Amino acid sequence: MLKNHFNIVWLRGVNALKADMENTYLGTVWWVMEPLLLTGLLYFAFASGFRGNQAGAEFLAFLLCGMLPFKWFASSISNSAESIVNNKGILGQFYLPKWIFACSINLSMLLRFICVLPILFGALWLSGFAPTAAWIGLIPVIFSQLIINLGLSLLAAATIPLIPDLRHLVPLCVTGVLFTSGIFFDISSRPSEVQELLLLNPYAEIFDSYRKVLLENQIPEIGDLAYPFIIGAISLFSSLVLIKILDRTYPRVLL
Repeated sequence: MLKNHFNIVWLRGVNALKADMENTYLGTVWWVMEPLLLTGLLYFAFASGFRGNQAGAEFLAFLLCGMLPFKWFASSISNSAESIVNNKGILGQFYLPKWIFACSINLSMLLRFICVLPILFGALWLSGFAPTAAWIGLIPVIFSQLIINLGLSLLAAATIPLIPDLRHLVPLCVTGVLFTSGIFFDISSRPSEVQELLLLNPYAEIFDSYRKVLLENQIPEIGDLAYPFIIGAISLFSSLVLIKILDRTYPRVLL
């Protein structure tokens, strides 16, 4: 039974990617263009003096290493948050475990991120950051982000059908992560009391670990990834339990 459910997750995730490619003229180009355009806007803002005077290939590489993983996070959470609500038509026709909807979206976002990674590697190489054996350290970083993306996505998907007002908090939380996780500034350059506050955001450690691997050729320490991984694992476990308990309640609430 569980194998069938994972097959459904795979089929829905891959089909969502195909639909994404077919519903726009530029298709997969947008997967790359979207984070690059956002990175370009931030680079313009900070390199032109609007919000600082940082510029050059090194700063651009710094931005890219934070922006692409952030885009993965933002797309996963935003698209999954109302996944149970958006599939209420299916719930009225036959039974499916509700975790399938958010998991299939997270799968498609993961595949999309993996497709974009070679573009990031190429851009870094052109900026003077050639690949090294240390880049294998990306595997635990990506795995940690996958767990926390999945945990938070499922938590939002599990609670929004019961408390619809929470949907308004999702974009606020995504914006909060954008401005507090050190995507366009180095957290270590801030006062110690500010650092402690910013590092409460689990994505700050995740994005910093991408930079340590790709820009400084360091293997990430387990301790750096433990906090976001634990937050993700707790969110994942609690949301799965919640969905299990409310499994038969969702159709009654939504239909």
